Amino acid sequence: MGSQVIHRRRPVRIRRADMKRGQRMKVAFAMFRFCLYGMVGLSSEIFFYNLVRISRDVPILGTLFQFQWQVDDRLGLNAIWNTPNITAYGQCSLWMFLIYGVACFCFVEPVYRWMLYQHASLRAVVYGVGILLFEAFSGLMLERLTGYRIWYYADAGAIFWEMTSLYILPIWMVTGLIAEFIYRELMDPDLMAALESPLPATPEETEASFQLMR
Repeated sequence: MGSQVIHRRRPVRIRRADMKRGQRMKVAFAMFRFCLYGMVGLSSEIFFYNLVRISRDVPILGTLFQFQWQVDDRLGLNAIWNTPNITAYGQCSLWMFLIYGVACFCFVEPVYRWMLYQHASLRAVVYGVGILLFEAFSGLMLERLTGYRIWYYADAGAIFWEMTSLYILPIWMVTGLIAEFIYRELMDPDLMAALESPLPATPEETEASFQLMR
């Protein structure tokens, strides 16, 4: 009597990306990135006020912060530049959550994918110029929407209705590289693999798998 060979079928592993909810997961991940950019932008701007105040008192380093970043004079918020550094005060409009989110999600991410194999310095220049133009456009739109200049520049390098300045270009170049770093880390293969990992099986699916293995 010959031995009988029993072939057992392994349970089929289903990736999240292959399921109907895969598109929903992609949308959720995109929303997460947008919100992360917005929150990082808000906190960075508050920190930025302190960085600028401190750096302007440092020789050589102060040359990077020659721009005069102001808020609509009617709001009475420009006195923050004269607060003692020890108080660590900063400020930010909630509109900036939207501005930073759009800039990073709709500009930095596509540019990074497009210029992936270009030198980082070249990408930095593109980021800087693009953000500079977007800053001018969005600042003008917010002024027309709210009736206030959420920001403007009062320095010799101010351009485009004083909504941006050539002096801040290096800062936006660095900002683009930071946003690029965040995006690159979020798209790490290990993280993406975790998002596509099999969902926990339901009791019915577990029983069906056992039946296949018998």
